[in-house]
Amino acid sequence: MSLATFARRSVDPRLYKALRSYPYLARYLASVVKRVGLPQFYDTYELSYDMRKQRDVNVLYPVGDGIFIHVYMPPEGTVSGYRKYVAIEPPKPDPRLVELVELKLASAFTEGDVSEDLEERKKILLEKLSRIVKVVDRPVDYSRVKPTTKKVPVYRVEYLYLKYHLARDKVGLGVLEPFVRDPWIEDITCKGVGPIYLVHKIFGPLETNIEFRNAEELDLFVIRLSERIGKPVSHARPIVDATLPDGSRLNLVYGSDVSLHGSNFTIRKFSKVPLSITQLIAWNTMDERIAAYLWMLLNNSMSGFICGETASGKTTTLNAISVFIPPTAKVVSIEDTAEVQLPHPNWVRELTRDTGSRESSISMFDLLRAALRQRPNYIIVGEIRGPEAAIAFQAMQTGHPVLSTFHAASVERLIQRLTGDPINIPKSFMDNLNFVVIQSAVWREGVMVRRVLSVNEILGYDPKANAVIYIPVFMWDPVKDAFIFRGRGASYLLEEKIAVMKGVSRKDMKRIYEELELRASFLRALVRRKIFNYYDVWRAIVKSYELGIEKALKKLENEGTL
Repeated sequence: MSLATFARRSVDPRLYKALRSYPYLARYLASVVKRVGLPQFYDTYELSYDMRKQRDVNVLYPVGDGIFIHVYMPPEGTVSGYRKYVAIEPPKPDPRLVELVELKLASAFTEGDVSEDLEERKKILLEKLSRIVKVVDRPVDYSRVKPTTKKVPVYRVEYLYLKYHLARDKVGLGVLEPFVRDPWIEDITCKGVGPIYLVHKIFGPLETNIEFRNAEELDLFVIRLSERIGKPVSHARPIVDATLPDGSRLNLVYGSDVSLHGSNFTIRKFSKVPLSITQLIAWNTMDERIAAYLWMLLNNSMSGFICGETASGKTTTLNAISVFIPPTAKVVSIEDTAEVQLPHPNWVRELTRDTGSRESSISMFDLLRAALRQRPNYIIVGEIRGPEAAIAFQAMQTGHPVLSTFHAASVERLIQRLTGDPINIPKSFMDNLNFVVIQSAVWREGVMVRRVLSVNEILGYDPKANAVIYIPVFMWDPVKDAFIFRGRGASYLLEEKIAVMKGVSRKDMKRIYEELELRASFLRALVRRKIFNYYDVWRAIVKSYELGIEKALKKLENEGTL
């Protein structure tokens, strides 16, 4: 029985349709089906986080332009320990055809055919291609086509492959194109010669079928990639940090002078639409009461740091809770690489510039100092690492609330880093920082998840003990995978800061905690109605400002929508 017949009789008809439409997909599956079985076919967004616990994974899904992704557990006897990620792309066209076409394209482009927009550049390329080729219905022997021919004859099937590979290599990221198109990829890592490795949002670490076979091929790719983003690497400048056109963060290391395994690169992908606070609540990264507490803090101009180790989800949480900053606030964000995404209409977004020259480079310190003159309601720093921390604390002292991420696994380590070299913030300044969220990646039932371990209020500096005093108001219970609110009736920020600003007296202090519960109920209602899109959540938050939270909650419960 043929593969197509088997697919037609026993599998999702969508797979059968894909096999009919893309013969190279059928050829690939025919080569692997005896070893790993026929995969389950999914549309891209049919994949679910519930699939994380599956061990014997064998799934196939499309990511556009005839690219398919096959993720599977390799047969026993494979020693790498990785699940496999196979990118199935349209076949490469005949090299002689590519040579003919590139020769024609070189003379077809003019100085006016330039654009910074990737989609526009792709459109220009394919429009030029259509002018220099003639699509025919029979296979062509390209060795017989003369370079002087007016239009290059191209077999209809091969024309589709030619368009894909030209756009991939001339406009896209070459061999990395399938990974860029896959919305489920978090990280792309090339450690040197050999296969590329990925971190998949659902299936975790994966080894891919795409590899660099030798150092020369890898070095050439790294050089071309660095030139394309406008930050060329060299032996004099072997390390480059940059942002790709789609917003992903790129780190390049060139050559073997500083890397024993030769050139390498890492790409941290970011979703075009950030994860929402309701999605984090649904995943139990935090509960609705923690989110409501952070809402009250950000609504009242409190400064805070989201802290954790690498890949603990700090920036994701920062983006998610930023919707709680009042919608009419002027927000200035400052970053090395563009990771912060905000829905606020009055958002000033600024990036550092590294030219290699001290005179022309713009540092985080420079941007943060300039932001103080822009009268922002909130300053968001992508990540505080060095001397810019001093300016951030000066901003807090002068009434500019600051929100940032910071590499620290606990409040103690945060304080150690802030007060030690090279940052050297005086301990007596610590009370300018109002709250600290500690987040981590943890393992639950064999699956890595993110959890907020604690939310802490900074009370101030005790000169007698020479220590910074803080109170954990929320704690994560790892046994029950639940969050404990330890600050009820004892929250310094709610009672001594926010209640005072609202004019709430001590005898009416319960009103503050009632407001906390009301906000938590509103967020819980959004989760129950599966309002998970970042911008839908933002619109719901904005509506709560317009109607008042109590009315917005009633409308949501009665009508199911805002």
